[in-house]
Amino acid sequence: MYLIYSMLFSIGAILTAPFYWWRKGRGQKRGYWAERFGSIPFQESGPGAIWVHAVSLGETLAVAGLVKEMQRTFPERKIYLSHVTPAGRAAGETRLPSIAGRFYLPLDWRWAARKALACIKPSLLVIVETELWPNLLRAAQEAGAHVVIVNARLSKRSLRGYLLARPFMRRVLANVDGICAQTEEDAERFRQLGAKPERLRMVGNLKFDAQPPKLGEFARTLKAALRRAQRGPVLVAASTMPGEEPLVLEAWDLIQARYPKALLILAPRHPARFEEVSRDLERAQRGFVRRTTLQVEERALSSQLASTAILLLDTIGELAGVFELADLVFIGGSLVPAGGHNLLEPAYWSKVIAFGPHMENFRDIAKLFLDAGAAIQIRNPEELAHATWLLENKEARERLGASARQVLEQNSGATARTLEGLRKYLDRDSRGREPLSHEVK
Repeated sequence: MYLIYSMLFSIGAILTAPFYWWRKGRGQKRGYWAERFGSIPFQESGPGAIWVHAVSLGETLAVAGLVKEMQRTFPERKIYLSHVTPAGRAAGETRLPSIAGRFYLPLDWRWAARKALACIKPSLLVIVETELWPNLLRAAQEAGAHVVIVNARLSKRSLRGYLLARPFMRRVLANVDGICAQTEEDAERFRQLGAKPERLRMVGNLKFDAQPPKLGEFARTLKAALRRAQRGPVLVAASTMPGEEPLVLEAWDLIQARYPKALLILAPRHPARFEEVSRDLERAQRGFVRRTTLQVEERALSSQLASTAILLLDTIGELAGVFELADLVFIGGSLVPAGGHNLLEPAYWSKVIAFGPHMENFRDIAKLFLDAGAAIQIRNPEELAHATWLLENKEARERLGASARQVLEQNSGATARTLEGLRKYLDRDSRGREPLSHEVK
């Protein structure tokens, strides 16, 4: 079955190569494709290293706290971080600058995975969320590394797809020593897929423990400039997806009619869309300014902000700090069927949070917030615009923000529980013996 999978993967890689070269790899730094073929850009590590794979930005932010705890608890072990997207790698460089090395995940060919494993020599491979690469997992076990999936989740749609190849997925999951699931529902879906029950544990969501960075230089300057320019309220439309910006702008027209000095900070989800959204705004004759063209000095920035209604955040890594400036945060990917995005960062700042009907990828978190009265679910642009009534009701606004922060604090602790699950694969006695058991209990 692995041979059939590898053949199908190779065919798919060949067919999609032009697309990935054009959209993903063409503008990458030198060495990107070498890393994707297993050539890791550093000297061989000694045995006992930890390899953490976090595919993109969200997974990297989620696991950052856990990696820091592993560094503190096991300072003698080298930790390596792999990604698939540039945004994930950039977040790793910012949040985890002191790890031993970072690289792009090799494509899922057995020989490529073996090259990377031979260089890193990990005793533990940590997979964040749901990156089930069959050849990588198999090669890791063959190399003597334990494999644990942390912050594991499995959506209904993903489960349906995997169940079409359940016998094969059962063999794939046999290479996984432990699964630390976000919820009991996620754990049950892994059981249905063939994971051994004794290797499953519900520990919660690491994202509840993730703290956004303190205000960066840009956010501090922007905060002062907004005050000087007397702009407000501020609406942050975070991680918007294709087809969603027109809906946000429809709501924005209604908001601006009521609040002429309001400012919209529009942050598309993917860097590849910055130019596309900029062109769309120009065609629609919207008055806007790009973050990358802003003046850095406070007075000049105040002047720019005084004459524009929309700030296009076309940078990576600044959104988390910008949330602190918001009066209302709209979570993108939710007015269009894109599954929604993480709402925990604005909750950290006790902000008023609104999201649309499509939060499938964050279903449990969204339900927690709605049940606690800590967020607002809207169905269309008109309802998003109507949510600004909270801006005129200080008591309701503060209550909603406080509830959001409370939900965050009440569901924290997954990092400690996950670390405890990983500890048995990392603790050694004085003679360096490996732990006796391979199950997360």
